[in-house]
Amino acid sequence: MDNPEPTDWPQGVELTARNDAYREMPEHFYRRLREFAPHFRDHAYGRILMTRHDDVRMALRERSLSVDATLSHPDSYTRRIAGTGVAERMGDTAYTPPLVLLDDPAHRRLRSLVSKAFTPAAIDAMAPRIATIADTLIDRLRGCDETDFVTAYAAPLPTWVIADMMGLPTTRIDDVNRWSTDILMGYDPERDSSIQRALRDAYLALTRMIRETVTARRTSPRDDLITRLVQAQEADDRLSDLEVVSLCVQLMVAGNATTSDLMGNGLVALLDRPEQLALLQADPDLMPQAVEEMLRFDCPLTETARVTTRRLSFGNCPVEPGDTLTLSLASANRDPAVFERPDDFDLRRTTNPHLAFGGGIHACLGAPLARLEACIGMSRFLAAYPGVHYAPTRPERRRLPFFRGHAALPVRLR
Repeated sequence: MDNPEPTDWPQGVELTARNDAYREMPEHFYRRLREFAPHFRDHAYGRILMTRHDDVRMALRERSLSVDATLSHPDSYTRRIAGTGVAERMGDTAYTPPLVLLDDPAHRRLRSLVSKAFTPAAIDAMAPRIATIADTLIDRLRGCDETDFVTAYAAPLPTWVIADMMGLPTTRIDDVNRWSTDILMGYDPERDSSIQRALRDAYLALTRMIRETVTARRTSPRDDLITRLVQAQEADDRLSDLEVVSLCVQLMVAGNATTSDLMGNGLVALLDRPEQLALLQADPDLMPQAVEEMLRFDCPLTETARVTTRRLSFGNCPVEPGDTLTLSLASANRDPAVFERPDDFDLRRTTNPHLAFGGGIHACLGAPLARLEACIGMSRFLAAYPGVHYAPTRPERRRLPFFRGHAALPVRLR
């Protein structure tokens, strides 16, 4: 290790959003870890927490590292969060590992098939539809003095976009949001039996809806993502129904949460700094640059995990096969060795090599869509409500590891 850690340093759950201090001010923890223990051995969760930008970037690009939780030690953090327990026989098993938990060659095969629906041209062509959905949600707020930015706007916007893109019933956006929230709790290593039941029920309900749509598209194709996935073919390879369902669940759940949290976290950063909000309102063309700073400053996906498959060394920290590495994207994005004034939220920041979307072969497939949704969504909302400010009820952070966002964000619109 770089320096021996004091025996009183936080471990396990104290380094998650279940700890009030960590949830509200994680940078206080990251700063100490980066300086004194950048390869911190969290014995309570059986992992090595890596917090420096160079180490995180290197690990993301290291092809020998795995995302397969079954290769980790039995008591590891990776096992705690990957064991979602949703498998159930429904004619066939209802669960197969999502793309983010697959190594090559299975990962390469599925990603090459699904990526055809996420080309730059395909994403750019979605801009008018995203704007229409944003305007529809804004129209629903007409006459309201106060609203919850998350539940009324930031959450339904990406849900509606991806449901529309997939060809799922957009009349069930509220159901999909609720199911997605329950499924996200699978990332809580401290989940109890009631959370586990809710997770399982939500997964089965969402997969049932997707399965019905997949079955319908096999006989009656339409111009939507599920039809393209059903028809996707490369080297005579075709996705199974189960693989299509797994991909759709991942896109729906993770994509919704990260984009919603990006906008919620971004609005909080702006409301906390009126001079930055005024700067953006005076120059709306800054929005793409602003979104990058939102991603860096308070990134919605705080960490990702890798499992070692061979003996390696990061700095002077040796790792052995089966070790779990927790790569702190949030800490890397505040590393003063890479970012000037890292704790300042600066919309004019031009050098911004943040790692909010990960990197390497598992870099986020939906990153261009998330950026586009955030740019359009934030621009439309701030144009409609230039006087937006906090409501008397303060924002409430979600108590969930990995995904940093708000359960509630009450605002006054004028």
